[in-house]
Amino acid sequence: MARFYTSEKKVTAPKALEVECESLDIQGRGVCKKDGMVYFVEDLMPSEIARVVPFASNGVAGSLSSKDKFFSAKVTKYIKTSDERRAQSCPLQDQCGGCPLEHLPYETALSAKIEGVASLLRKSVIQGTKEAKSTKVSTAKGSSKLGRNSTIKHTLAKKQAAAKNAAKQKELDAVCIQAADLIAEPSFVLRSDEVGYRRACRLAIRGDHGKLHLGFRGAKTKDLVPVTNCEVLTERNNALLEPLKAIVNRMESKKSIGHVELLDSDGAVGVLLRMTEKLNAKDELLLKDFSKEYSVVVSVLEPFKQLDDTEVVRERIITDESDEDARRMFVMSNDCKIFCSPSSFVQVNGKLNHLMIEQVLKEVEPSSEKKVLDLFSGLGNFSLPVAKAGATVVGIDIVSDMVRRANENAKENGIDAEKARFFVADLEEPFESQLWAKDSYDVVVMDPGRSGAKRSVSFMGKLKPKRIIMISCNPLAAARDCIQLIGSGYKLDSWGAIDMFPRTTHIEIMLVFSPEQK
Repeated sequence: MARFYTSEKKVTAPKALEVECESLDIQGRGVCKKDGMVYFVEDLMPSEIARVVPFASNGVAGSLSSKDKFFSAKVTKYIKTSDERRAQSCPLQDQCGGCPLEHLPYETALSAKIEGVASLLRKSVIQGTKEAKSTKVSTAKGSSKLGRNSTIKHTLAKKQAAAKNAAKQKELDAVCIQAADLIAEPSFVLRSDEVGYRRACRLAIRGDHGKLHLGFRGAKTKDLVPVTNCEVLTERNNALLEPLKAIVNRMESKKSIGHVELLDSDGAVGVLLRMTEKLNAKDELLLKDFSKEYSVVVSVLEPFKQLDDTEVVRERIITDESDEDARRMFVMSNDCKIFCSPSSFVQVNGKLNHLMIEQVLKEVEPSSEKKVLDLFSGLGNFSLPVAKAGATVVGIDIVSDMVRRANENAKENGIDAEKARFFVADLEEPFESQLWAKDSYDVVVMDPGRSGAKRSVSFMGKLKPKRIIMISCNPLAAARDCIQLIGSGYKLDSWGAIDMFPRTTHIEIMLVFSPEQK
């Protein structure tokens, strides 16, 4: 009989429906269930009732195929609102979208993020433990004395094998659940001030009839929202918004400015202009005067032609050299002064960075006998405090300029070169043959970017340190890496939550691993 292809039946999402929010997901979205479907709704709190419109989106909610039971949805009308809903404090909230959880009480938003992380890690621990401890299916022959080819004997053997496998699976399930239960709750939670915490930011630029505007990109439209004051920025960053707008509009090469960055260090404030062409002499004088007037360090990222005629982008400081010492930029990492430039990457939340370093020191327990490997080490945010506390540290990062600065910062803080050394390596590419990778270490600290540390985690199975401390800004990547570490013989001892970006969906976590006892 001939069979004809029929396309997959599509589910037609309701045009609009009324839902009640039951809980929040890891992103602070309202979770609503109706008619066997689950809807994730932004800006909706538990107990609130609203009329929503579902829509297709990337991720869990909505390719709209016949198998989907999840949709994203947006509120078109609130029918019942919670007494705990907070009034909008920022007039740009609806346009900017930089604080999507502003409507939630602080502890409510934080709890949702923590519960979401706990759920992710529980699944990872169960999966990783199963991979580490599972055994092959039993091939028992049975104990019957009947002939080799006896049908009865084979039947009995299958039953015995099934019984053994069922018992093993039951035992394994119990072990997995026990391991997951041990990390059900975070061992610590680091909280932040909701406003005035952001010391680093990037400002987009838009031209309008020959005039430039500075601001942030809208979360949904990507259109520029002009900003003259932002609640989450530090006071010194806010004070520069209007003067910056004025100075860029006076520049002859203003059309070549891609974006502007601010870094409110513990020393001077830094201003970075990214240029698509080399800064001209007149604009350089203009920026020098601006630097002097506002006591800031100004730099530009501009094209630069090397001796072999290849073009790169380099940072150039625009400042009066005679006044450089008075306006040096640095951030404090515990009791270490880490010098930087306007383009340097530093943790955005200075207060929580200090608390996070203290937590790392607590887990590392530095001593003169310990050797620590710091992967994705940057300027030495963790490396230098650990070395100053007595341990020997080797730091690895892909950015050569950061590695250079980290070595210089070690000297500036009186740390001997034998106690803290930094090397360049791409940790996403083969690095195992490098000399530092052939050494042994007691503790490994890693703070990768959003993509995680897949290759580095795989390397841990060979390196076999006694403790691994992983800091992650992406719980999904951390959950994936957690499975791999557990599968290679480690156990997750504890984890903690770091609310580095209040009012947003982001949450930072710290995971601590040690070798599984055989």
